[in-house]
Amino acid sequence: MNAAFDQIAGYASKAPLTRVTLRRDQGPGFLVQLFTRAGRQVREWGYGSALYSPRLKGRHPVKLLASPDDPAPGNATLGSAIFGGDMLHEGERRALGEDFWDHLHTASPEFRKYAHSFHWLQDLAQVGDQVKARDAGETILGWWLPYGENWDAEIWQAETLARRLINWLVHAPLILSAKDLIYRSSVLNSMARQTRHLMRTHGDADAGLPQVYTGVALMLAGLLLPGGDAWLARGTKALERTLTAFILPDGGPASRNTSDAIRTMQLLILVRGAAIDTNKVPPNWLQTTLDRIAPFVRAMRHADGSFAQFAGVSAEGGHGTDAILAASEARGKAIENAAHTGFQRIAAGTSLLIADAGTPPAPALSGRSHAGTGSFEFSVGQERMIVNVGPASRRGTIPDLDRLSRTTAAHSALVIGDRNSTRILDDGRLGPGVAETLTIREVSDEGVHLKVLHDGYLKRFGVKHERSFFMESDGKRLRGSDKVFGPKLKKLGDREIILRFHLHPDISALKAPDGRITLETKSGKTWIFDVDGGDAEIEDSLYLSRPDHPRPTRQIVVRVDREGTNAPICNWVLSEMSL
Repeated sequence: MNAAFDQIAGYASKAPLTRVTLRRDQGPGFLVQLFTRAGRQVREWGYGSALYSPRLKGRHPVKLLASPDDPAPGNATLGSAIFGGDMLHEGERRALGEDFWDHLHTASPEFRKYAHSFHWLQDLAQVGDQVKARDAGETILGWWLPYGENWDAEIWQAETLARRLINWLVHAPLILSAKDLIYRSSVLNSMARQTRHLMRTHGDADAGLPQVYTGVALMLAGLLLPGGDAWLARGTKALERTLTAFILPDGGPASRNTSDAIRTMQLLILVRGAAIDTNKVPPNWLQTTLDRIAPFVRAMRHADGSFAQFAGVSAEGGHGTDAILAASEARGKAIENAAHTGFQRIAAGTSLLIADAGTPPAPALSGRSHAGTGSFEFSVGQERMIVNVGPASRRGTIPDLDRLSRTTAAHSALVIGDRNSTRILDDGRLGPGVAETLTIREVSDEGVHLKVLHDGYLKRFGVKHERSFFMESDGKRLRGSDKVFGPKLKKLGDREIILRFHLHPDISALKAPDGRITLETKSGKTWIFDVDGGDAEIEDSLYLSRPDHPRPTRQIVVRVDREGTNAPICNWVLSEMSL
């Protein structure tokens, strides 16, 4: 453990302490990535040759053995839009017609992936008129078959192909109810051909959730298509190996994105359902994994059901969380100390604090992650007070909001010199910055004391950041302290140090003449924010409960006092006003 971290973190308390040091996983080295890409390119050259198509031939399945129920509800509005002749995804609209797939190359990569994965079948499954939904599903798939039947680098990319197979198998009633035997045979044969290709390419999927998709797709195909024992065996082995690396011991995903945990639960529930429907015994690790993930997912939610917006997850979470948790049959309560993913939860009275005390994920898993180390969210009962801005859609109405929403300044965190604690690279991944965090948690009769230290500004400015919270046992007062310290404090220079506390849109804020800030909730409760060691002002901000729905709100901005060469420290308190 880093000696400087140890020196700062000393306690004079006799209460038991929980100490956790996390170091960022850097993932595979450059040479490994280079050889991996080169090998994939060579294999793709072979897949594109005329000699490859015959290798996908095999036994033609004549039927599906079952079709498991999807625990996650789709969006009936998006399904109804298909009836109206449009496919919608994250603000992008494409007209449907016989030439839909031919013209799809003009769409964004995100839309093309969504369309070719057939995720929209989940939305069609929610509309009231299922006869009309089946007609639409079979018609659009009928247009796709001659277009996507043969290998294509994008359409048959491992993750996209796996997601397509999963959606075809799970929503088979929408695409296999036609009386046209030639059409039905073509769809079933395409499933088998794509599965044979996935047997060769599942290892080419990116690490993390994409490899969960490929393993699940092979298992589902092996369970639901006749003669799929080899596919089932390969998929079972691959999925178990993937989950061992991706789902950490505290139940959180290595990507640190809660929506990835929810999606993993959904996929495992599908596999379990398919096994039961075909009279097979699910592997023991499947339910064990569900039992481990569920408490983590519950820990990341506020009392109103919304998610703390860390690492790229939005407040709504998505994927039908309540239905998935119920279907998982996992009963574990929310964990307080997610020691491996680095999230902390403090519940006292009706108050709840959730803090990001971990390092960013490995670069390969950080494409959607945020530079929010040390940030927190705070809610009281059903009302959220202090929040993070949340992830934004890439096709939103505000230019570059998707990138801005990932910055440290878009979080309720400390910012030095208007720089991110972890850099956001041009390719969207997170680069150098936070490499190590230390979390110390102390529980006593008086309350919970939580201290979080990170080194995100050490190399650039020669300092580390220490943030302390103390939540009193009745939940009516939250005391905080932010300190910047280090062996090279002079390197900090005159750079401005700012604390940001983004407020939920339902919170009204007013600064009193004495400098304190009054926060009033929608239900009429009043809280007071006071600060020592800085000047607090109220400024404009944004809040995104959904990536495509920015809402204006306010934020408390504290500019920390700088006195000579001393380590800057700012103390603040948020307390409920008694009537």
